Amino acid sequence: MYDILIVGASTTGCWFAEKMASQGFRVLVVEKDEPVNVSRAYDVFHMSRPEMEQFGLIIPEPENPIRAFSFADSPMRSPYGNYPKASSGGPETIGLHKHEYIMLMAQRAIKAGAEIIYGASFTDLIFDKNGKVAGGKYKTADGEKEVRAKLVADCSGIPSAARTKLPDTSVVDNHKLTEKDILYVVLYYVEYLDKTIDPRTLDGFFLQYKSWSAPSGNPNGAILGIGAFYGYDVAQEVFNSQFLKNVAFPEYKIEKIEKGMTPYHRSVYSFVDDGFIAMGDAAFLTKPTCGEGCTSSLVQGEIAVDVISKLLKEGKELSRDNMWSINKRYMQTQGKDFDSMRPLLMGIISPGCDEAEHLFANDIIFSQKILGNVDTGFELNTKDIAQIIKGVVSGIAKKDLSPATIGKIGKGLINSMKIGAHYDAYPDSPYEFYKWKSKADKLWKQIGYVADTTDPEILKKTGR
Repeated sequence: MYDILIVGASTTGCWFAEKMASQGFRVLVVEKDEPVNVSRAYDVFHMSRPEMEQFGLIIPEPENPIRAFSFADSPMRSPYGNYPKASSGGPETIGLHKHEYIMLMAQRAIKAGAEIIYGASFTDLIFDKNGKVAGGKYKTADGEKEVRAKLVADCSGIPSAARTKLPDTSVVDNHKLTEKDILYVVLYYVEYLDKTIDPRTLDGFFLQYKSWSAPSGNPNGAILGIGAFYGYDVAQEVFNSQFLKNVAFPEYKIEKIEKGMTPYHRSVYSFVDDGFIAMGDAAFLTKPTCGEGCTSSLVQGEIAVDVISKLLKEGKELSRDNMWSINKRYMQTQGKDFDSMRPLLMGIISPGCDEAEHLFANDIIFSQKILGNVDTGFELNTKDIAQIIKGVVSGIAKKDLSPATIGKIGKGLINSMKIGAHYDAYPDSPYEFYKWKSKADKLWKQIGYVADTTDPEILKKTGR
């Protein structure tokens, strides 16, 4: 009998296993891949130093081969690559070789006392006579096995191997993600042919295309990344027919191409049920600005460790009622911030390239204050709002902006405020949950999908 069965041994699974095992709890992790294949979709991933420090993650020294590079102050750029809005004194971002780093995290979990079984595919949940989760089944080369546990934690990523096995009566969403809920990411590792070019002067994030230029570890190179809904072919079409057409990059050769997926969907309404918790990508915990989920998922993880460890130490059941505070605490903090940002993003990516360029150039909405502090937080005062209104009115009068575009931005802002207010009213107990959920469903149905902002011409070209 284990205290916790964790499904998935990537970032969230290994981190949660270490935190719980280090307190003396019996923890078993099952991972479908063999060690050599774990977290191989991408070579390099990024995390900020403050977040790594916050969650107790190892920060390899510069000479450590696991560490690829570090950088800071990568700006937001306009659709034509101009008017960078860089954060002032932004945090250091560290690039790490993902497979090697995840295996390092696994070693720490094992050292803390957790058990990890590789090549073990989760197949189903086990329920007790009262319908509560009581463990799980997994399959190895030796056949299917069962394990009993007080809690099953789904850290399996997009497949959500355990969450999707929950019954429809569960308060935890059990649906599978569709192509409108997933950001398909293509990474081009490039090397610039002109060795006199400093690639770091080209770094930046291009919101309109969901694209970016970032360090790759090659001093003469970069990662040119692109994300899109519906499929990798859509991402590549946006990259070639829009991004490279409108943003001038020096001539380069492609060293390699990587492809991967990240969930892009509002978080599940409830993470917990009797004997169960969804975490990380399995609960859709990713940053809406960029789709990164490694450290953002650990915000919920810290809350879960606090609540669950106390319950176990006090000998209390890991029930839905007892763990409900995990939902409440998360939804009223990062959950509200992340999910209310999605409708706002739908509004601010709606302008065409020329209109967005005008907004960037005149510091209207796409301003230094807003975009330069998107990851650290900001507050708009009355003077700021008055300046935005003045700029919008002037842009419409000069026909640089269309009323329709401003209407979409305004709608995004209003919907953002509605989601924020509704998440502030997240229920104190499961007994008020369904009423809250019903209103949330109506709001999200009205808002729609960020995928709905995809260029129709691109969808037509790719046969959608």
